[in-house]
Amino acid sequence: MKTPLQPVNPATLEPLEIAEQATDAEIDEAVSEATRAMRTGWSRDHRLRVQSLNAWADLLSDHSSELADDLVRETGKPIGEARKEIAGAIDSLRFNAGLARLPLGRAAGLPDGSEAHLVREPVGPTVFITPWNWPVLLLLRDLAPAFAAGVTALVKPAPQTTHITRRVIALGHRAGVPPEVLHVLPGDAEVGAALVAHPDTRAVAITGSTEAGQAVMSAAATTMTRPLLELGGKASMLVLADADLEAAVEAAARAAVITSGQMCMACTRILVHADHAKDAEELLRERLAASTPGDPRDESTDLGPLISEAAVNKVLNAVDRAREDGGVLVGGEQVHPDGLAGHFLTPALVSELDPRSPVVQEDIFGPLLSLEVFDSDENAIELANATPFGLAAAVWTRDLTRGFAVARELQSGTVWLNGYNHSYAEMPSGGVRMSGMGRTRGVEGVEQFTELKHVHFPVGL
Repeated sequence: MKTPLQPVNPATLEPLEIAEQATDAEIDEAVSEATRAMRTGWSRDHRLRVQSLNAWADLLSDHSSELADDLVRETGKPIGEARKEIAGAIDSLRFNAGLARLPLGRAAGLPDGSEAHLVREPVGPTVFITPWNWPVLLLLRDLAPAFAAGVTALVKPAPQTTHITRRVIALGHRAGVPPEVLHVLPGDAEVGAALVAHPDTRAVAITGSTEAGQAVMSAAATTMTRPLLELGGKASMLVLADADLEAAVEAAARAAVITSGQMCMACTRILVHADHAKDAEELLRERLAASTPGDPRDESTDLGPLISEAAVNKVLNAVDRAREDGGVLVGGEQVHPDGLAGHFLTPALVSELDPRSPVVQEDIFGPLLSLEVFDSDENAIELANATPFGLAAAVWTRDLTRGFAVARELQSGTVWLNGYNHSYAEMPSGGVRMSGMGRTRGVEGVEQFTELKHVHFPVGL
């Protein structure tokens, strides 16, 4: 008997469509089909992949309104953010459709007169484990470059967003991606582990918590399945003494509440020079107090609910700890806007915490922003690097030479200067340290899903 998966609408707590967990037999059958499909025309026919990716983008565009509504219902994100997610997924498909025809590898003559060709071949059947917070964009951010490389795919969505993942993949099949090339296998972590440890899967891409990534690494070790991991974050914004304080604070406040703070690149720490600490505190109080939770279906809402009661409790525990160790300046309270029963919290601003505090060190994954103070650029760098994470950071300054020098010292996969949350299909992204390994997006994202082979042959020897 199959195990049912029962998601709920995080804004209303109403039950959503039940999904059924994939069985061991279904996993084996899907992996077998994906393995056989690697030997068919899909991996060799660049034009087919180009046509399929572009047609998929067209279908997403045609159905963008319904998909955005599904995102709101399943994730609780505001409708405006849902539309941006669909647009980003379309852009990923279109960009990687072009890369599908890019010749990869290189050739060179060797000192003895022989030739060496470095050939990039698709890595093989690949597992994609996707999160609930940005389920469409983060699926296609990884899947589109993987398809450009020519792999076959086994998608394990988060149980909460199985329905929309199925809809998106069904559109992919309509666009020309063969069913044996693209599979969806719903379930919990056990299904993901079974796919990763399967002897016939060759790579895994996961976006999730650091703990989830560690579990995937453990499962992957049994068969040496290659991992691409984008994991938790503790992103800092460094506001140097010469920066435009008001613009930086505005950007930090917006970035702290994106997806209600449930995003690996959300801004969780703002580091301000001591000369501007008081002004920063007043501006942040005002900005975060104005960011009130609301019905995510409403066009004016920019802050929706958290995904679950457990997520709310984790943030509330962090707020309590911050109150004990330092101070809570505003927010961190449960509310029910418009009479909705869901998991809503006002965004919290905390301060005066020791850098070793769990509130500073741990990935809280909610609308909580820590205000911290430094007295020099060196001190700011030291504070920013003081957590085990390294996914994203930002530096604000009017002196770009100074900003670039600081950016080079930050242990982070992405650093923005005088901005935040600027991501592009053209540019690779990923984390260092406990935030993961490998890179997605860009040409590097396509290469991530290839194996490099050296083919050597003599010429006139």
